[in-house]
Amino acid sequence: MEIRETKYLTKCDFYGCNNLAKYSFSTKGIIRRDLSFCESCMRGMYESIAKLQTPKGIEGPFKTKQKLRREK
Repeated sequence: MEIRETKYLTKCDFYGCNNLAKYSFSTKGIIRRDLSFCESCMRGMYESIAKLQTPKGIEGPFKTKQKLRREK
C-alpha cells in the first residue's frame, strides 16, 4: 500500500466532496483502482485514524527508577 500525489486531475472519491484530488491511495491489486482524495478529506481521514491508533513510545535502554525499586 502506498499514498502518492496524483499526476492527473480527478475528483475526490469521498461521498459529497466535489474538490479535485491531490493524493491517490494504491493497494497494488487488492482494490481494482486507486482511491483519490483531496487535501481536506485526507487530513480528516488522518485525524480519524489517529484517534483510533496512537503510536506508543519505545522503552529506553536504561532502567528507570521504578524498575530499580521493584527489583530490590
